[in-house]
Amino acid sequence: MYEQILDIVHRTAAELMATKDFEVVEHGSAVITEGADSLVDLYGFSSIDTLEYLLILEGKFGITLADEDLSEQVLSSATALTKRIGEMLATALPG
Repeated sequence: MYEQILDIVHRTAAELMATKDFEVVEHGSAVITEGADSLVDLYGFSSIDTLEYLLILEGKFGITLADEDLSEQVLSSATALTKRIGEMLATALPG
């Protein structure tokens, strides 16, 4: 599940920034180590882009990111964001 979420996180970021004519650094199919996958460095996110991106992810995953989910640690990398989304999805599963 984690790799699928990470793929969606990267694909969504790339699609968003493609609409803004930003050249995206390819993440490939391998999982990137934490710290090496800054959303700002990979996709050139501004603060507005980040907000737009998070809203899109909320819709795709059917989650709501609360203020405590939006810490610098969670937003620092695609890996950290993927981990948080995975945790939210796991707690939302029945049983």
